[in-house]
Amino acid sequence: MTASSDVEFILLHYVPNMLSRQRVSIAAIFVDFDNLEEGICTMSVAEDWRTKVRLLDPNADLEMLSALLMDIRHRLSSKNDRSDMLRQMEDSFSNAIQVSSRQKCPVSPTPENIEVFARGLWEAPML
Repeated sequence: MTASSDVEFILLHYVPNMLSRQRVSIAAIFVDFDNLEEGICTMSVAEDWRTKVRLLDPNADLEMLSALLMDIRHRLSSKNDRSDMLRQMEDSFSNAIQVSSRQKCPVSPTPENIEVFARGLWEAPML
């Protein structure tokens, strides 16, 4: 697999307590920031995110988190809403859901490569 110079990814972390450093990665968003309207923009959600969140925070509102993830996915899939959603995540997500800094995607931006890479993110230690 070769690196793509255009596609970057950001991680969405669930953070139950702002004073604690504990967090769990629940989703990754892969974006061609140089071509927001026509370039790749896809989201991969960890299959076991609910279990990981529950282990970290037994009182977590999984229904609210699920609705938020669905809204993010929906808005990212809309070329009209994509740019605003990314800006909103970077500017205002800071409480229970935090956004990581952008990182270069080290694989070719095909759906298969991204899915394999994303699965590796969920198996890796927390970033």
